[in-house]
Amino acid sequence: MNYLDFAPIEDQKRRRAKMSRKPNLQDFLPYLLNRAGLQVGVMFSRDIEPLGVTLPMWRVLIELWNSGDCRLGELSERTSIDMSTLSRLLVSMQRRNLIVRRRSGLDGRALSLTLTPRGLGLAEKILPNAVRYEDAAIDGMTAREVATLKNLLKRVYLNLERADAAPRPAAIKRPSRKRARVKSSA
Repeated sequence: MNYLDFAPIEDQKRRRAKMSRKPNLQDFLPYLLNRAGLQVGVMFSRDIEPLGVTLPMWRVLIELWNSGDCRLGELSERTSIDMSTLSRLLVSMQRRNLIVRRRSGLDGRALSLTLTPRGLGLAEKILPNAVRYEDAAIDGMTAREVATLKNLLKRVYLNLERADAAPRPAAIKRPSRKRARVKSSA
């Protein structure tokens, strides 16, 4: 029995019609995206951990390796790391002499970030492993399929950003972006 068995017949029919699209977990897009991302993340993390590098650190390293330098806000957006987490991460990376943080010449209030020679060397040391995992993930796909997949994933991300900004039905409350305090049961 489920909760629908206790509702009036017409209400049951109406609710079942709304739930006619029952996601099969093994074919459910959010699950498939998470599963693939988690798999590559776990495998890649094992390779970079001995170097003292985490996935968020890798994202910073590779983005700065590609861009040369970047402002804090841009780096947060490009790496999908929220500003407060990124700020703490950058302090750690600066202590390890992987990055340099400077006030921007254009805007003295903005921070400009760049790799040190040590950070550049570390990014270049890790890069072949990153490419190897991308190659493993796209094994058996044509160049056209890979391009299509990447474009579709970018579209999925933009769709989700737009959905996140949209108003929610009253029954679905969006949690605050602030950290929720967890009460101890002890």
